[in-house]
Amino acid sequence: MIRYNMQPVSLSSGAVAEVGGRLEMTAVRPLLKGKDYAALAVLLLIAIAVHLWLIHHTAVPARDSLGYARIALNLSDPQAGWQGAERRSRIEVIRTAEQPPGYPLVIWCVEKTLRGVSGGSLAERALQAAQYANGVAAVLCVIPLYLLGRMLFGFWVAAVGTLLFQVLPVPAHVTSDGVSEGLYLLFMSIALAAGVWGVRRPTVGRFLISGGAIGAAYLVRPEGVLLVLPLSLIILGTWRGRPLAYRLGWVAALTVGVAAFGLPYMLLIGKLTNKPTGKHLTNPFDDQLPPIWRGQPLSQGLGRHHGVCLWAEWWNPQQNDQSRRSLWAMQAVGKEMLKSLHYAVALLALLGVACQYRRLQWGEPGTLLLLAVASLYLGLLVYLAMRIGYVSERHTLLVTGLGCLFAATSLPALGRWLSIAPAIRHLVIWPHLMPTGLASMLVVTALPQTLQPLHAHREGHKHAGLWLAGQLHDQDWLVDPFCWAEWYAGRTLYRTTEYRGRPQRTWVVVEEGKVSPHSRLPQWEQAQELARHGQAVYQWPPQADADQPRVVVYRVDDARLVQRILAGGPR
Repeated sequence: MIRYNMQPVSLSSGAVAEVGGRLEMTAVRPLLKGKDYAALAVLLLIAIAVHLWLIHHTAVPARDSLGYARIALNLSDPQAGWQGAERRSRIEVIRTAEQPPGYPLVIWCVEKTLRGVSGGSLAERALQAAQYANGVAAVLCVIPLYLLGRMLFGFWVAAVGTLLFQVLPVPAHVTSDGVSEGLYLLFMSIALAAGVWGVRRPTVGRFLISGGAIGAAYLVRPEGVLLVLPLSLIILGTWRGRPLAYRLGWVAALTVGVAAFGLPYMLLIGKLTNKPTGKHLTNPFDDQLPPIWRGQPLSQGLGRHHGVCLWAEWWNPQQNDQSRRSLWAMQAVGKEMLKSLHYAVALLALLGVACQYRRLQWGEPGTLLLLAVASLYLGLLVYLAMRIGYVSERHTLLVTGLGCLFAATSLPALGRWLSIAPAIRHLVIWPHLMPTGLASMLVVTALPQTLQPLHAHREGHKHAGLWLAGQLHDQDWLVDPFCWAEWYAGRTLYRTTEYRGRPQRTWVVVEEGKVSPHSRLPQWEQAQELARHGQAVYQWPPQADADQPRVVVYRVDDARLVQRILAGGPR
C-alpha cells in the first residue's frame, strides 16, 4: 500500500522532514505491533485486577457518589419520589439535575445489568453500579493513554506511563470509587490521542473524533470542553505553511464534533453547567464570595445535603485569613498534585518535561499539545481554588495521567546517569535494565497504599443505615450530616429529605472516638447537640472502646427540642 503525502512527516526522533510540494510515496506502517498488543493485554489485566480489588474492598463509596446514583435512579424511574402534579419525563430530570447526564446515564445502564445478579438492596446496587461504571471506564482508559504515549514516546514509555497511572494510589482509588473521573478520563484521553494523531498528520476525520470525545467528556464534567482551546491553537499555529482554509477546516471539524454531543445539553439547560459552583467559576467579576470563603459549608439547611469531597485542600478562614488567595491556591494545587503523582513521580514528571527540550525546540506538535493541556488545566485548578476555596485530588487526574507519561520518559535518562555516577556506578550490574528497575521500584512502593480498602473507617455508616431501615417510621426524622446512613436506610434514594411539622421520633447519626473533624458538613454541630440530648441505641463496631472510631445512632424523643436545635443551631 502507498500513500501520496504532501505534508510534513513526523520522524521517531522528533525531527520534522519538510517534503514541500512534491509527491512522496511512503509505506503505511501500522502503529501497533505484536509486542504492543501483548503489552496492552498485560496492562488491561493489571488494571482489571486493581479495580476489582478496590471495588470489592470498599466500605462505602465517596459521598459524591450519592448524588450521581440519585440522578441515575430518577432516570430509571422519573416518577419515584416525584411530588409534582404533572408527570415528569427523563428530559426534565436531565434538565434540572445539578450534574451533567453522562455519568448518571452510564450508572443507570450498569444498574439495570446488575439487577439480575446482585442480591443487595436498591441502595447498595445503585452505589455498586456507580463504582463499576467508573472502574470499567478507567480500565478502558488504558488503550487511549497507551496509544498517546506510543505515538509520542515509543513502546517502553507508553507501557510504563500507562502502568504508573493504573497503580498509583490516588488515580486507582478515585477511579474505583463512585465518582465520574474514570469516564471523564476515558473521553479526555480519547480526545487527546485523536488530537495528537491529528496535529501530527491532520485530517478532518481525526479532528471529528477528537471533537466528539471532547463533547462526550463535557457531558461528564463541564471543564472537558476547555480542551478545544489548546487543540485549536496548536492546529492554527503548527501548520502555518498550509493554507488558512485548511487549518480553519480542521478547527471547524473539531468544533462540529464537540457540538454534536455537547450542544443539545447546553440548549436544554440554557447555560454551560448546572453545577452549584458553576456560577462562581463562569463569572469571575462576581464579588459575592462562595460559602467556603466566608467560613461556611457548601450547603446548609435540613435535608439539603450535597456531596462533600473527601480528598481536598480546604480554605480555613481562621488559619488562612492573613494569606492571599492566589498564594494559598497555588500551594493547595501543588500539594494535591504531589499527592496525586505520589511525590517521587511528580519530580520525575518535571525531569521528563526537561528531557523533551529538543522536541520543544523543534516544535513537535504532539508534545506541545500535552504541555499546553497540562498548563491550561493546572491554571484552571488554581482558579478553582481561588474562587471556590477548595481543590481536590479528583480534579488533578488529567494532569496526573500526562505526568505519568512524562515521568516514564525521564527514567531512561536517569538510568544512564546512575550507571555512570561515580558514587554508585560500581553497584550497577546491568545498566541497560536500570530504567526498568526504577519503574519497578515505583510500582512496588506504590502498591501497598494502592491496595488499601477504600474508606474503611466509614463502614459503620452503611451498617447504621441498614439497621435504621428496619426502625424508621414515616413520621420519623433522620439527621445524618454524613448522608450515607440515610441513603442506605432508603430515605434519599430519589430526592433529599425536607422535614416539616413535628417528628414522632428523631434519629441522629454521629461519629465518635478518634475521628477526623467535620467542620464542613452541614448540620454537624446540630447533630452533636442532638446527640447530647438523646439516647444511644446502636453503634458500629459493636464492641468499640470509648476512644476507638465508631458510628453511633441516637434517638431523641423530645420533638420541640429537635425543632428548636435544628431551627436555631446548637444551644
